[in-house]
Amino acid sequence: MTATADRFGPARSREELRLVELASGLLMLLDAHRLTGRLPLDVQVQASRLRHAVKLAVQAEAAHLPRLALPAGPVGPDPAGAALRAWIAAQPWVQPGPVGWVYLLCFRDPTTGHHAPLRGKGCRGQYAGHYWGWTDDLIRRIRQHRNPRWRGAGRLVQVALEAGLSFELAWLEYPATRGRERRLKNQGSAYRRCPLCRGTGGPLDPAAAVAAVQHAPLPQPRPSERR
Repeated sequence: MTATADRFGPARSREELRLVELASGLLMLLDAHRLTGRLPLDVQVQASRLRHAVKLAVQAEAAHLPRLALPAGPVGPDPAGAALRAWIAAQPWVQPGPVGWVYLLCFRDPTTGHHAPLRGKGCRGQYAGHYWGWTDDLIRRIRQHRNPRWRGAGRLVQVALEAGLSFELAWLEYPATRGRERRLKNQGSAYRRCPLCRGTGGPLDPAAAVAAVQHAPLPQPRPSERR
């Protein structure tokens, strides 16, 4: 990852900037149309790697933005390139921070297996059907959530368990930062992203997901064919 970030510097070409813009746009379209969670797990892994690579490129570009936006020299300023760099650096999903997992838990009725929101006791009838979380150790965090004596992060999950509900791991993204988790929370309606509620996927195994990330091979370029 460090080598990827280091190769992007002040001399980045328009073609490289355009590539980052297109990759960012593709990821945003996947999010907007709620397609990321429907992809096969290995494709989700590669999409997450692409998202992280774009984030590193954006952060590297943002570090040079004040100097690059007003270039000096005989060739004059490049307003198109400066505007593109400013657009990339302003993307709302780009947040610095440690890398880990963003996960979505879906509350279920253990008897029927159907989605069962946790209904609040207040007069407004508020309820929670899902829980967004972030962790750098997915397997440990899911074990903590399933422990009825756990009193750490994710108190909402413990309240749901105490109310007689269960949960399933419904959606994952890696690598991701806490900023990515906040953005997903702010979008609201976790139902739109939940494959279990929408009937587009089944529960995820955290151990299998971690293994897929650790062993998923990077895509290799196809050998050129001679004609």
